[in-house]
Amino acid sequence: MAISISIDSEASANINYKEVNMRNHLITAAFFMEGLHDARPDHNVKPNYDVLIETWGKGCIELVDALVGHVPLTVTLCEAAAAACDGNYPGVFDYEVSSSFGKWFGEYILEHGDEPSPDNARTWLASHIAAFFTQFMTEEEARVVKIAIDDALVLANKPLSA
Repeated sequence: MAISISIDSEASANINYKEVNMRNHLITAAFFMEGLHDARPDHNVKPNYDVLIETWGKGCIELVDALVGHVPLTVTLCEAAAAACDGNYPGVFDYEVSSSFGKWFGEYILEHGDEPSPDNARTWLASHIAAFFTQFMTEEEARVVKIAIDDALVLANKPLSA
């Protein structure tokens, strides 16, 4: 006996969006980690994840948690910029931004002994996401994308109302 479940198109679209959104978050987190493994104290030294963990001093899981805590904002800013660009990506976002963020995050820890502040991380993400999406744009087109990113940043930092 076969069981048939009917899902209306709106519910189906909502489920599909959630799956795609979750997948985007997971891929971004994976590329954050890829970049983290490339972090080095200076350009003459081979990357060494064990040195990074030791410098961090708070445990590997805690390091991963601190890093991937920036995934929701990254995806939000990327989606805002992509929408302002009518979905056109000038390259591969996770190669050029997510991986670079992970590397920057790790190198920050190697240099300072702790993770960057939330403000530093937001500033890095907003500027690099804007640079990624606007790299081949006119000044006016770039302004529209930067406004979309700034608006998304404001909304992302707005406390939830009671």
